[in-house]
Amino acid sequence: MNNKRLSNRPYRSAILAIAALICCLVVCLFMNSGLSDAAGKSGHIKDGVTNVYFRDAPGGNPVTDHGSNIMLNGGHKLTILNTSNSSWYKVSLVYNKTTYTGYVSASYVTIDKTDSSDKNNTTATTESSGKKSDKDFESYMNDQGFPESYKAQLRELHEAHPSWTFKAVQTGIDWDDLVDNERNKSGQIKNLVQGTSSYPRYNWRSTTIGYNIKTDTWASFDGNCWYAASDKLVSYYLDPRVYLYERFVFAFENLSYEDSQSKSGVESILNGTFMYKSKPSGSNSTYSELIIKAGKAVGVSPYHIASRIKQEVGSSLSSATNGKHSVYPGIYNFYNIGGFDSVTGNAVTNALKWASSGSTYGRPWNTVYKSIYGGAQYIGNNYILQKQNTLYTQKFNVTNTSALYSHQYMTNVQAASSEASKVYDAYSGAGTLNNSITFCIPVYKNMPDTMVSKPADSGNPNNYLKSLSIDNYSLTPTFAVNTTTKYSLIVSEKTSSVTISASPVNKNASVSGTGKVSLSKGTNTVKITVKAQSGAKRTYTLTIVRGKSSGNSSSDPEFDGNYTVSDGIITGVAVSTTVSAFVSNLGCTNGTVSVRTSSGEEKTSDRIGTGDIVKITVSGNTSTYTVIIFGDVNGDGIINALDLLKIQKHIIGASTLKDPYLKAANIKRSGMLSALDLLKVQKYLMGAAQIMQQ
Repeated sequence: MNNKRLSNRPYRSAILAIAALICCLVVCLFMNSGLSDAAGKSGHIKDGVTNVYFRDAPGGNPVTDHGSNIMLNGGHKLTILNTSNSSWYKVSLVYNKTTYTGYVSASYVTIDKTDSSDKNNTTATTESSGKKSDKDFESYMNDQGFPESYKAQLRELHEAHPSWTFKAVQTGIDWDDLVDNERNKSGQIKNLVQGTSSYPRYNWRSTTIGYNIKTDTWASFDGNCWYAASDKLVSYYLDPRVYLYERFVFAFENLSYEDSQSKSGVESILNGTFMYKSKPSGSNSTYSELIIKAGKAVGVSPYHIASRIKQEVGSSLSSATNGKHSVYPGIYNFYNIGGFDSVTGNAVTNALKWASSGSTYGRPWNTVYKSIYGGAQYIGNNYILQKQNTLYTQKFNVTNTSALYSHQYMTNVQAASSEASKVYDAYSGAGTLNNSITFCIPVYKNMPDTMVSKPADSGNPNNYLKSLSIDNYSLTPTFAVNTTTKYSLIVSEKTSSVTISASPVNKNASVSGTGKVSLSKGTNTVKITVKAQSGAKRTYTLTIVRGKSSGNSSSDPEFDGNYTVSDGIITGVAVSTTVSAFVSNLGCTNGTVSVRTSSGEEKTSDRIGTGDIVKITVSGNTSTYTVIIFGDVNGDGIINALDLLKIQKHIIGASTLKDPYLKAANIKRSGMLSALDLLKVQKYLMGAAQIMQQ
């Protein structure tokens, strides 16, 4: 019996070992299924997103197509190949009829649900997590006063992170007032954008501030590569909806200290800099430990401190952080506080001067920790405790009413976005993205119905002529590089043709309409078009009279503005243009302008819209024009779902559009309204395309 019992032990052990192995395999298979359950599924770039990079590796170089970076917009279809990296999904896609494989940031990808089991799993997870139901969250958003245009993105964020809290900050500020106060003006440079030889960002720079159209050069407002940002770029980064994605919503994170903020999270932000997992000279503590210590002491998020320091001093040790400045040795300033912008680029010297003098905030900052602590205290006292408690409101002050639109920490227009991305990396790296986090999101009055579109980074926008001549004739007025686009001359009746010569200011611009032109007797109109590298067009109009001028030309309106005036129609008007701005941009130089609604009522305020009537009186004679804004089919001066509905009803025959509204609906300018026009408006409302007015 004993021998039999002993002889069974090896078999029993083998059976137990096999059972354990099977269990391990089952667990591994289950875990692997959880990591890659999206692999092989279809997906798409999240709706409303524009200009997403497609990279050759996680965080790697952009993939190019025929020499240009592949940039993805909302709705672009993807095949999900691997999701084991929670930050970067491996995908394949079709671009310009070519299939590519690469990586896209997971925060921009929506994985399509294809079967009921997905929905059932989602339901089970929702019930077990205890998060707000869809109905409860809808009620919560309504109670907070979030506009409809915020809600789709907030729903996605809530679905992914049910422990996050979103609070609406009702600023009471009108959107147009906000843009007007934040845009760059002469003597008021609030927003800069970086332009380098590799990434010049010409089309993101202002062409009204610090720009010389004659020489095609920009003045730098800090060092030699920081330029005034364009009004369109400022408007884009002002729009809170731009940030309502997983990576960028941290622009609205409440910046107070929390115990959940860890050393590993700080190190994740400092990665790639001289501070990563290193100690200052002579210190027993790492930079990350000093940052956490300072944050806890002053009540400021150490993630915010780390990202702010990285934003201000960059990745390399410099005279601002090594204590070896020739004028201020032994002084440190990790925040560039006091380092005001200047053309000569002496911001570091000014910052160290500030850090060396005074007694507030622990100055002089003659140790690394005193600088880190004192700067954190400065930010806490002057910003976070002054209602500027988010990255967004420190960049754009819309909450500290004692210094509205001023008292702004950063001039880099992209600062809130770039710092938010670093904070996201910190939470992600520390595995704490699903912690309870509060986001304070501004809301403005009279906002655009849809998210502001990001201007394309598409090349130099200069579309001016450098020279314009017609044989040996003199033009009226004399040609000069300025905003004048209308010139005229009179030739003899015997002159049957002339040769027009023109060259652009910028070598990358193209000019059409030049060369030999045949002339009819009487008045001839010739259009010269300059197309900038960015795609922006400017049209010059030449009026050439062969023989004596017929008619009383002095009674014809003359224009020196931004719009196209032809055959009784005015086009080129941007959506949401006010009547006063319209009249100014029209640039009538010799007449009196009045605007009326399509029903004949005088219109002195509100928006200009399709169907509005413009009357211009010159020397007692009145000319009448009709405004057309492509996409504005109901005449309210904006493009929204009502316009989409009118186009749809016309196409299916449920109602009929008539001019000028029919012309406004013909977005593609094909002469016939079709589903392509409907699709163009749909993409515009999604933020995936623009509707060009010129």
